[in-house]
Amino acid sequence: MTFKLISTVFAQGNCNQGAGGINLGDCLQLSDSTKVSELYTTPASLVQLIIRNMFPISGVVIFVMLFLAGFKFITKGKDGMEDAKKIITSTIIGFLIMFSAYWIAQIISLLTGINIPGITII
Repeated sequence: MTFKLISTVFAQGNCNQGAGGINLGDCLQLSDSTKVSELYTTPASLVQLIIRNMFPISGVVIFVMLFLAGFKFITKGKDGMEDAKKIITSTIIGFLIMFSAYWIAQIISLLTGINIPGITII
């Protein structure tokens, strides 16, 4: 998987703000000088990109929240224990919602044969 970064350099041409605004797809370029509108032709391709990256990013957030809860538990005494308990409870609920959403999408994809972008059937 390769990542392409959006550069802040605007493409030449239609990037002057007018009455209709700016077409960002034509103005923004990726790191290899490709226009964003050439790579992401439909909104579905952007949604697929977001879905594909949502689970790993949320995994990092869960790890950070558990680390923060442990830090508060160790350093803040009795108040920290209560804060840590709330953070861990919220994190576990968030994880269960994510886990359920992934497997519900897996089951729907398997039963219906519909290809859900970003969800690979195991």
